[in-house]
Amino acid sequence: MKKQVFSFYEALGEDAAAESARFNLYFPEGYDMLSMDAETEADFVSENPRINRALLHAIFAGQMMSRHAQKRLISAKHSEAFGHFAQSELGTLKQEQVFLALLNTQLELISWEVVFVGTLTEVSASPREIFQRALHKNAYAMIIAHNHPSGKVQPSAADRLFTRRLHELGQLLACPCWMLSL
Repeated sequence: MKKQVFSFYEALGEDAAAESARFNLYFPEGYDMLSMDAETEADFVSENPRINRALLHAIFAGQMMSRHAQKRLISAKHSEAFGHFAQSELGTLKQEQVFLALLNTQLELISWEVVFVGTLTEVSASPREIFQRALHKNAYAMIIAHNHPSGKVQPSAADRLFTRRLHELGQLLACPCWMLSL
């Protein structure tokens, strides 16, 4: 990140060496920018208010974009690999959530998003909103992933009924649908 910070200051006509050195005093190598406290942020911004505020916004935007960027197309053709991906995304959540994985005709992930957030023990989901998103993104198929914070991965009776409804609707709309409980 040092090189990008230097280039940022240089592009704005600032003394890039001095400003980069100041940046490194506040944020040494390995500093987690997302855990910055308000006091550190205020102190750093006060050194060069307009420029440093812009730099922090750029860094946060870049980190958020890289966090949510699609690293590579994940294929649902290999259920074990997709299961590991879904487990890494949902495995530590403290409340039940429903995620939607939209797939292209090669069964590659084109979208992964939270569609419903519930409580510690339940989540309410709407087939209409799920299919609306799938149709909007022109998805060929979808996988619904749902976590159980309790660790019990067996689907409940309500999960099975919901899955059956989604499967039937998917058949009618020519958009296959599978359910994954984690």
